[in-house]
Amino acid sequence: MDEPENSNQQSDGAEGPVATDEAPSAIKSLHRSSTKKVFGGVCGGIAERFDVDPNIVRVIFVVLALVWGLGIAVYLAMWLIIPQTPSVPGEEAPTEEELRPRRHWLLYALLVGVVFLVVILLSTVGGFPSVGRALPLVWLAFLVVLAVVALTTPARRLTFRRFIALAFLGLLSLLILITGSFLILLQVIGVPLQGGSGVKQWSPITVAELQPRYHEAFGESTIDLVGVPFTSGTYSITATQGVGTLIVDLPLNVAVELRTHVGIGSVWPLPPRQYDAVTTGHQVPRLNLNLQVGIGVIELKRF
Repeated sequence: MDEPENSNQQSDGAEGPVATDEAPSAIKSLHRSSTKKVFGGVCGGIAERFDVDPNIVRVIFVVLALVWGLGIAVYLAMWLIIPQTPSVPGEEAPTEEELRPRRHWLLYALLVGVVFLVVILLSTVGGFPSVGRALPLVWLAFLVVLAVVALTTPARRLTFRRFIALAFLGLLSLLILITGSFLILLQVIGVPLQGGSGVKQWSPITVAELQPRYHEAFGESTIDLVGVPFTSGTYSITATQGVGTLIVDLPLNVAVELRTHVGIGSVWPLPPRQYDAVTTGHQVPRLNLNLQVGIGVIELKRF
């Protein structure tokens, strides 16, 4: 009778597996937050990943959005690629493997498209149009490769996110082809895309300040030659405007030999080939002008 009691005592005192309520480890992979979100949870997920204030991340995206819309493009790409954490209470958090983005050709295509568009815009504004002209042809070849991959990939259900991704890819392709065609058109016209952008004015007041070449890429540029004290001799000036308006103020005491070229646009007013100097003398200064505009207007004023 004693042995069963001992065996019962031993069985009662035996220690089984102890259940612990340890909190799961924090998720370290990049994800979209389901709690700290305003639109898609991208900023909140980045903030949770790096343990920073979500508002700081939002401010960074707003600042990037002011740079040719780069922040918007990056945000949409991350919203399409990065998975979201569960929002239902009690639902099990995803593992590190589940949080990794699926390797799908559409996601890589979006990233490549954003890079292509940014490089084209930077090459256009930065004065390297040859790079921007070549990339659209590469993008067309890339789209052909994507079409082949899409046809050989098993069909997947068209979800809302996948529809947005396809629409975004189409928009990127349209922008890349439009900007590339624009740069190719300027190359065909033959006007160099050099200089800066905006409103620019040159007003030399001495012959030494006079430049042989003036270049502007986009915007409006004015070359005011009225204040230059031209002396006897011949002066040559070449001015180019990629896209926009080129204004030249001509003095009266100089004989001007004029040559203009406008790809798409006009010259106003319609000038003669040569302006005679109002003043007379044996040594009248002469000015040879070569004015070129790719797309826009050449405006001449005689003071």
